[in-house]
Amino acid sequence: MDKENIIKEIEEVQLDNPIVLEGLPGIGFVGKIVIDQIVKQLDAVKFAELQSDFFPPQVTMKKNGLVEHMKNEFFYIKDFGEDNQDVILLTGNSQGSDFEGQISISKLLINYFEDLNVKRIYTLGGLGTGEMIEKSKIFIAGNNKELIDEIAEIENTEIRKDEGGAIIGASGLLLYYGEEKGIDAACLMGETPGFYVDPNAAKEMLLVLFKLLKFEIDLQELNEQVADTLERLSHNPQFGQIAEPQVQKSTEDLRYIG
Repeated sequence: MDKENIIKEIEEVQLDNPIVLEGLPGIGFVGKIVIDQIVKQLDAVKFAELQSDFFPPQVTMKKNGLVEHMKNEFFYIKDFGEDNQDVILLTGNSQGSDFEGQISISKLLINYFEDLNVKRIYTLGGLGTGEMIEKSKIFIAGNNKELIDEIAEIENTEIRKDEGGAIIGASGLLLYYGEEKGIDAACLMGETPGFYVDPNAAKEMLLVLFKLLKFEIDLQELNEQVADTLERLSHNPQFGQIAEPQVQKSTEDLRYIG
């Protein structure tokens, strides 16, 4: 049986040259934390869902005991930030579980974004360092030099100059397929040890996005998550009890992005 991907639209949307912010599960869950905070605090509206036979063969459990299928979710915000820019937010609980799935899903995503007249894409991920760091720097790569240079003017950012390095999953493939469609795209990568879910790296990424996209949200919840994470780390320096499943596991792979 052929595998398939399906985007189910919950409601029809009329967006004016929207930009996309993508944050799917990856190293440190950095991008997902960022998108989930924006969705929650700015009351983003869900308008579509992607279901795929390429997602892992599992369901996740919720606090009420019910299960939830693997999916990607599309939200929108009209008149976002000071520039009144329409925004599409892509998040979810999974990425494709193999190379074929990653490619198939990313192609579907970019075609869908093209249909929605998306003019720019920002993918958000984690850059695994394999060691603890005091302050997460945000590294940048993309398919358009002017866009990269624009982001690099913001404090605590740096252009990623790692020849031969890789950006794994949707965060990387959307840059490539976006270029094929004439859509400018950049990946923002928050430094993270890679051993645990990292709200601190997500906070530093949000601070960059505040300046880039001219908006703000309350950071109190993230600050509480940072404090809680640091407290657990102080009692568990080997990370054994707080480790989360990551896209890449080996020491060699910790410098990859997802």
